[in-house]
Amino acid sequence: MKKFLSVALKFQWKTILIIFALIILQTFFQMEIIDLFGVALSGVKEQNADLLFKSGLYMLMYTVISMIALYAVSFLTTRVASKAAYTVREKIFHILMNLPDEEIAKFKISGLITRSTRGMSSEQGFIVMILEQLMLIPVTFIAILYEIALIDGTYAIFFLSFVSILSLIVILRMKQIVEIFFRAKKTYGKLNLLFLSKITDIANRIPFKKQEYESEFEKACENSYDKNVIYIKSQYYLGPILMWGLYVIVLITLAMVNSGYTIGFETDSVIDSFIILVYVAYFITTLTNIPALIDRWPRAYATSVRLEEVLTLEDKTIESKNTDDHPKRIEIVEEDITQEDRGIWAERKAISQKFTEILKEDKIKVRISLILLTVSTLCMVYAPKVAGKTVDLLASNWNSTNDPAIYINLALLLVLYSVGYLFKLPPKRIMGVTGEKVAYNLRMKLFDKLDAVGSGFIQENSKGLVLSRLNNDVMNIREFVSSKFTEIYAQILFIVFVIVLIVMTDFRLSLIYLVILPVYAVCFYVCDVKSKNYYDGHQMQLGRLMSYFERGLSNRDSFHEKGFKKMNQTVIDYYVKSKNVTNFMVPVTTLLTNISKITVYIAGIYFLAGNEIQIGTLLAVIMYGQLLTDPIKKLSSSMATIETSFSSIKRIFAIIDYKNDK
Repeated sequence: MKKFLSVALKFQWKTILIIFALIILQTFFQMEIIDLFGVALSGVKEQNADLLFKSGLYMLMYTVISMIALYAVSFLTTRVASKAAYTVREKIFHILMNLPDEEIAKFKISGLITRSTRGMSSEQGFIVMILEQLMLIPVTFIAILYEIALIDGTYAIFFLSFVSILSLIVILRMKQIVEIFFRAKKTYGKLNLLFLSKITDIANRIPFKKQEYESEFEKACENSYDKNVIYIKSQYYLGPILMWGLYVIVLITLAMVNSGYTIGFETDSVIDSFIILVYVAYFITTLTNIPALIDRWPRAYATSVRLEEVLTLEDKTIESKNTDDHPKRIEIVEEDITQEDRGIWAERKAISQKFTEILKEDKIKVRISLILLTVSTLCMVYAPKVAGKTVDLLASNWNSTNDPAIYINLALLLVLYSVGYLFKLPPKRIMGVTGEKVAYNLRMKLFDKLDAVGSGFIQENSKGLVLSRLNNDVMNIREFVSSKFTEIYAQILFIVFVIVLIVMTDFRLSLIYLVILPVYAVCFYVCDVKSKNYYDGHQMQLGRLMSYFERGLSNRDSFHEKGFKKMNQTVIDYYVKSKNVTNFMVPVTTLLTNISKITVYIAGIYFLAGNEIQIGTLLAVIMYGQLLTDPIKKLSSSMATIETSFSSIKRIFAIIDYKNDK
């Protein structure tokens, strides 16, 4: 991956340093917000209203600065990732157009097409994850470790040791998972080659034995299915277990306090314990993207290795006949297989029906997965209420230790978190295997339907447009079924359950979240409408780019590179436009969630000062606020996945439902 990143990020290190500085700035102000909350909480005893509202004003100001920094990070990472994709594609195309024939013969054409188009598109998304999420984790961890060390150095050492052990386990396991994924990745080359061969034969009206073609393709599909199921079983449990381990830190902290361990030196130990729990909770919400990173890393690493196989051949390029003196003007056909244009809601309804049709054979498994996720979500949502009661017991008995009721509550919390995460494992496995089965069925249907499309449509310059269905769109749908569908369901369920539990915990504080939810809904709707066309366009342009690659590799002596640059830029433009819309949701979501949290902080402390609520009630509402923040942020980023998947379903069924009236 080192060679790939050095080429992709060349001349962009200054921008990356700016992104890193903005992440530090964003994290600093998030820490300051929690610090100010601790100051305001300590001031409750002094009945200092001025301190309370002054802290709230500063928290709001820091939130605005943090939001601006977050949007700047999203904006810059999109630019870095898009420029990286453009640079790598251009370099690879130049190398392939100027390599000696004997070097080109070492590769499968279908493999070169897919790794340079969809493969690079996948790497583009991974670069965004590295810059936005992976770089945030160490910065947040160091900041939180520093803040905890100021309260209690011994606990900071314990926190560091615990997280280090979890990290080491993940790193060692990831090395094994990458090796397993490489074996699964190799099966795609055979599928693409057979699919492209049939497209070529149909386009050129070359007779072929249909049964032999289908039999060989079916064996390749079965092999890919088997290898990918092995990969799914090797990694599906890693993310949930990691998150479960982090929640154990919270329970251990509470047990330590109940056993007589005094956190803090000069201030109230209960308040210090409370603030440490807020810090740990914030760190856990930062790590909620770890399961997605664990899933993406093997794919990104394997693709980068395949791209490097071409990049390392740059010194073997020769001066080809493809020069500006002898260009051949080659146009890529604009026509594509499309369905009738409908209104957005009618189209969504039709696509949803197609999605239901895809899952028809496995509807019982899907229902079981959704039921298990519902139970898991209920456990995770009910846990903060128990945690709040535990803190109330600690606060009322802080002069005495070893209260049996607290240990009972801690045991209940352990059960709730364990059931919550254990019940996530079967759905991940079930839906992962279901996604592979869906991919298998769609590949077979597409392969069979190529005959119906016929040579009248599959002209020489449309091969990539058809191949992109198998390579881009099937993969998008598989990923959506495997993980994103249940994730989105869980996110929506989380929001509903959390709102209900907040209302049950304290109706007055719940009004803060109830007022902000409609604002979220309006923002989602506006961004959804705006982004739809851009995602459809990006998928279509990516297919055209595959056509260009395929034609270029077939006509290297006469193919002109200038046309590729223009098409490559078109793909990037659609990507940037689509990301700009969805990127807008992230800072808006952060601003709204932070405003709601700050309002809860201030209102909660005000009620606490008047003895209208207990500290455990406030903790429960704050934890619910953290739980609400995570699914809302994920739902805003999932919008891109929904649009991409719906676009892919539409494009897939454009071929499956294709009727040749000629």
